[in-house]
Amino acid sequence: MSDSKSNGGVLINRYEQEVNRADMDTAAALAKALNVPLAYLFAEDDEQAELLLAFTRLSKTERSKLLAQAKQLASEHAKKEP
Repeated sequence: MSDSKSNGGVLINRYEQEVNRADMDTAAALAKALNVPLAYLFAEDDEQAELLLAFTRLSKTERSKLLAQAKQLASEHAKKEP
């Protein structure tokens, strides 16, 4: 493995272990390198991350439909809460 790849692996590990904190430029570059949306790197759990990935794979029309459905579900859920 080249030095740059080896160093990159070390940096990723440090971010994962929360030894280092990435700035937004670094996070954006990492997201681009991983071919994921920037928000994916900040997902709070695996389900949220999966939803973000799936959402980015949809067409604009499909995204609009899904967003409308999600808003409807959230609205119905909010009405059920005391």
